Amino acid sequence: MGNNSIFDRRETFFQTGIIWVFGIYLFFIQLTTSYPFIHMLPIPTPALLSIGISFLILVYYFYLVKGKGQTSEYSYRSLKKFVFLFILAIVLSIFSAIYTLNVIKSVEYVSYIKGSMLTRTIYYATFLIMLYYGYKIFSLMEERRIVNLIKVYPLSIFLLVLVGIWQLLYFSLDIPFLDITTRSYIHSVTGTSFFNFRLTSFADEPSYLGPFLIDMLILGYLAFKKKWIYVVLLVIPTMVVLIFSFSVSGYFNLMLLAGFLFLYLIFHPKVPKKYLWAVVILAVIVLVGAILLKPGLFEKFFSPILGRMQNLFNPQSSSRIYMYIMPFYWLFDHSWISAIFGYGPGSYEFLHFTKILPNKVSLATSSNNMYIDLFFENGIAGVCIVIFALLSILFVLLKNGRKNQYYFIALIEFVHLLVTSSYRADFVTPRYWAVILIVFLLMRLGEGKEKEKQQ
Repeated sequence: MGNNSIFDRRETFFQTGIIWVFGIYLFFIQLTTSYPFIHMLPIPTPALLSIGISFLILVYYFYLVKGKGQTSEYSYRSLKKFVFLFILAIVLSIFSAIYTLNVIKSVEYVSYIKGSMLTRTIYYATFLIMLYYGYKIFSLMEERRIVNLIKVYPLSIFLLVLVGIWQLLYFSLDIPFLDITTRSYIHSVTGTSFFNFRLTSFADEPSYLGPFLIDMLILGYLAFKKKWIYVVLLVIPTMVVLIFSFSVSGYFNLMLLAGFLFLYLIFHPKVPKKYLWAVVILAVIVLVGAILLKPGLFEKFFSPILGRMQNLFNPQSSSRIYMYIMPFYWLFDHSWISAIFGYGPGSYEFLHFTKILPNKVSLATSSNNMYIDLFFENGIAGVCIVIFALLSILFVLLKNGRKNQYYFIALIEFVHLLVTSSYRADFVTPRYWAVILIVFLLMRLGEGKEKEKQQ
C-alpha cells in the first residue's frame, strides 16, 4: 500500500512537471514571430526549444509511460496514419533528392543538400517526435489536466494582444513603446488614409498575427465558463488588434473561417437557423450601408488594404503570386523522378539560389504557402500524400464535429490551420505542430465524452 502511494505521488509529480514544461513551450511559441527572439542564440531559439522539449518528452515516455495506455482510440489510429504518411512523403523526397543530385550536378544544389535538407530533416524528426509521443503522454491524463494544458496556448497569446493594444496607444497617443523594429509602416496606399501604421505587436510583420490571434479566438473559448467574459477579455481586444493590423491574409483567414462556420452550422439540427441568417444579413446590411453612405470614409479607413489589392493577382507585380505560380513550371526543369517525388525537404532554398523575381531580386527561401513549398519539395506524389493525410483528419472531424464541444473546436481549429497554411508556410515551426497535437488531444477528449454518453 505504501509503495503504491509513493509511486502514485511520484507519477503525479512527473505529470505536473511535464505539463509545466510543455506549457512553457506553448507560451514561447508566440515569440517565434519575432526576429530578435529567433536569433538571440547561436542556434535558432525555436529549434533549440523544440529539440529540448522533444528530448524531454522522449525521456518521460520511455521512463514512465511505455507499456501503459489505451492505444485503441480512433484518434490514436488517425494520428498513426498521419505520422506514417508524412514520414513516407519525407523519405521519398530524400531518396529523390539523392537521385536529383546526380542529375543536376549543380553547386547550388550541393549547397542545399549539405545545408537546408539536413536541417529540415532534423526539424521534421523533432516535431514528429513531439507530436507522436506527446500525444501518447498527454492523452493518458485525465480530462481536466488535458484541458488545462490546451488552455495555456490561447491564454499565453494574450501577451501578443496586450502588446498590440499598447502599440495602438503608442501610434494614437504617442506614449512610449518597445524599442523594436517591425514592418508597422503602411505601403501601397494610392490615396489618403486615416492611418500611417499597421499593428504588429512584437511580431516582425502584420501577417504573422492572424494565425495566432485566430488560434486564441478558437481555443480560448475553452478557457471561460462564462462566455461574456470570453467576449470582453478575448474577442474584443483581439479583433481590435486584428482589424488594425490591416493584414490582407488575416482578413482573408477570418472571412474563410466564418464562411465555413456558417455552412457547417446551417446544417446542424440543433442550431436555430433564423439566428444564423440574422447575423449574416445584419453584417451584409452594415457593410453595404457603410460603403454606400460613406464611400470615401470606408476607402480611407481600409486604404492600407485596398492599395495592396490592386496588384495582388498580377505575377509580374506581386512577388508572392509569382512564387505561387512558377514552382509549377520549375518542378519539371530536370527529371520526371524529381517532378514526381520532389527535390528534397527544404529544397525551395535551391530556388532561392537559382531563380530571380521579375524585379531582379533573388527568390525568397519560401513561397509563404505550405502547399506550394511541399509541391516543389515533395513532388506531385509527396504533396498528394501529405494532403491526403490532412484530409483524413478533416473527414474524421467533419463526421464528428456536431457530437460535442471538443470535436467542434478541434474541427474549427484544424480548418483554421489548413487556411493559414495557404499564406504562412509555417509547417516547420512550433506553432504548426503544437496545433496539430492540440487537435488530436481535443479529438481524444471528444471520444471520451462520447463514451461517457454511452455508459
